[in-house]
Amino acid sequence: MSEYLREEGNWLSFPFLQPVSGVLAIIAGALFLALPCALYEPMRMNELADRFTAATGSTFYLTAEDADGVGDYLQQQGYLISGEEIMEVGAAGEGNMNVTLRVVTSRRHFVLKQSRPWVAKFPQLDAPVERVLIERDFQRAIAGDRFLTGKMPELLKSDATNYVLLLEDLGEDATDLSTIYTDGEGMSRGQLATLLEYAGKLHQFHPPGFPANTALKALNHAHVFDLPLRPDNGFPLDAIHPGLAKVAQPFQHDEKLRRVVTDLGRRYLATGTTLIHGDFYPGSFLETDDGVYVIDAEFAHLGRPEFDIGVLMAHLLMSRASEKRILQIDTDYAKPVGFDAGLARQFCYVEIIRRIIGIAQLPLSLTLDERGRMLDRARAGLV
Repeated sequence: MSEYLREEGNWLSFPFLQPVSGVLAIIAGALFLALPCALYEPMRMNELADRFTAATGSTFYLTAEDADGVGDYLQQQGYLISGEEIMEVGAAGEGNMNVTLRVVTSRRHFVLKQSRPWVAKFPQLDAPVERVLIERDFQRAIAGDRFLTGKMPELLKSDATNYVLLLEDLGEDATDLSTIYTDGEGMSRGQLATLLEYAGKLHQFHPPGFPANTALKALNHAHVFDLPLRPDNGFPLDAIHPGLAKVAQPFQHDEKLRRVVTDLGRRYLATGTTLIHGDFYPGSFLETDDGVYVIDAEFAHLGRPEFDIGVLMAHLLMSRASEKRILQIDTDYAKPVGFDAGLARQFCYVEIIRRIIGIAQLPLSLTLDERGRMLDRARAGLV
């Protein structure tokens, strides 16, 4: 039996992890979707632009609505060649954390990504603006590995002054793998094999001097290891799924569980030696005509490879993955020396808890009862 399935990790005996046809997904959206209503109050574009300039010193507040401004920026950067004209500027994906724009010129197309000192989708939520530079540093760190670089959009240019990356455009038809939670098919063998090979090669990297990414790690830590288990977190869980708040209550008042998760949170925050992606889940995977790609490495840091694998395993389970998909972790992931499968399982359980009763919701096709049973099994695996 796979070491990822032994003891409390053996989820596969539970019928709710097998495909269920006709179950409608509760589309909860992406990161921070179910926030209090006050966070939805709109802010004027010029307000945000002024706020961006005040915080960063940059006058280039780039948006899909201002194609001329994007053109001026690219001209100022010397990125457009003589006679090249901007034909179209539009959103490239949902752009929850950052602004991502697809730029089409008279000669080519590419993606422009700019970070803000806040979450792009919710400007009332502060976030470290330097995160886009972490993604740049990640790309530079793996530059010597042709497989890794070949499975990410090529970094065409970086601009630290204005917090911008120019990236290869993988095409309008590229879609992330968030559909695995609801399409009844889940992740394919080939997709998972590619992602596990990617993780195995990535986790052989130990780049000295890689940025600590302390601020973004702290933000992620709060939403993974802290806030979901707080009874006073104010998360509108019943708006996500009726009855979910009641299901969450025993976990929010479980001091033994909190102690274990707090200890795991300390291990997450500790500086490690292995380069990890830090957000290794289906929203960071794009399916294209050329296969699956990995994107959004802004959460990268030197840490525990078990975190990447544990997060991936959690999302396989929440998408009703079959036993053979879980077993692929054993066969297709090249574990680095010292890899602790038990720790990976623990990170997996924490990820399941925070995705079910935290604010970073997924479009899961699980009923309330199924969510409750998943939470019970996750707790049993931790305490």
